[in-house]
Amino acid sequence: MTDMTPAQIRSALSAGIITQEQANAMLLKAGATALGEESAVIGNEDEMRFVRGFSDIFIAMGMALLVIGLSIFAGFMGGIGFLVAAAIMFALAEYFGRVKRQHLPTLVTAIGFLIFVNIGIAMMMGDGRITTSGNILAAIIGLAAMVVFYIRIKLPFCMALIAISVVYLFFSIVGTFLDPSLFIWGLLFLISGAAILFVALKYDLRDPERVTRWADNAFWLHLVSAPLIIHGLVLMLAGRALNINNTTALLVLAIVTIVSVFGLAINRRALLVSSLGYAGLAIGYFVSQTEGMSIGMAVALTLIILGAAVVFLGAGWHPARRGLLKVLPNMKIFPPAA
Repeated sequence: MTDMTPAQIRSALSAGIITQEQANAMLLKAGATALGEESAVIGNEDEMRFVRGFSDIFIAMGMALLVIGLSIFAGFMGGIGFLVAAAIMFALAEYFGRVKRQHLPTLVTAIGFLIFVNIGIAMMMGDGRITTSGNILAAIIGLAAMVVFYIRIKLPFCMALIAISVVYLFFSIVGTFLDPSLFIWGLLFLISGAAILFVALKYDLRDPERVTRWADNAFWLHLVSAPLIIHGLVLMLAGRALNINNTTALLVLAIVTIVSVFGLAINRRALLVSSLGYAGLAIGYFVSQTEGMSIGMAVALTLIILGAAVVFLGAGWHPARRGLLKVLPNMKIFPPAA
């Protein structure tokens, strides 16, 4: 056991083979940093400790049902009902986030909290449209509430929700004072996604070994940045994303491919995960163009092609990275191959 590498020790901890105290002792003996409140739970995507057991999944399922039920119930009560629901989510996050440190259930409460705060304030101060001053105020309050949530709970996925809140505020302001074309909206999406990606890369550079919460912050920001970037480019180059044609589908596949290669280069699968929907849309379009193919068969083939591509890339991730790094410049944002 004492000859184990730090990565093997963290994997053994994740599998429940050793306790955290044993892991810390072994890590210190191996010359590595001990695990603690600042240790990553996702930072290195090969050694995720985000879900500690089925208990986390079970509670998260119940939390999701609770969020749905509260949203329906709050709809009958108006803005106050949504703010009460937000308070319930915050109280649950205090227990599951601060006391139990169960990340998955707390993530569900955080999403519910953000949605309930924004809807509640918007219903009390505006008419629900993104172009109203009430929605700008709702976005400001929602952003402030999410920052407070992060300060209290101190879990990294809040960074993604803070980023979403900032983008929502930005778009609310733009929508209030301007009437942008689709191209401009696409440019704003692209700028927002690029800004979030830049911050994520800064976090990655602060923790190249991905063993602290800096890397976790980066993971969640990468997850948010990809769909903003892809959707922005689609709007700029092809107009409405739903008006798909051969040109649009090819553009989407090209954009997803570029994002995927970049994700491979920086060793972040999160970028690929958040772009799968766009890839499926483009593949589904080409499959559906086959003469005589039913909708059901087109959906099935789309899922088979997309799933096979993900499985193939996932299985060959590290060999593919080693090959890609041979042709890329030696830059800090490209971690060395495992």
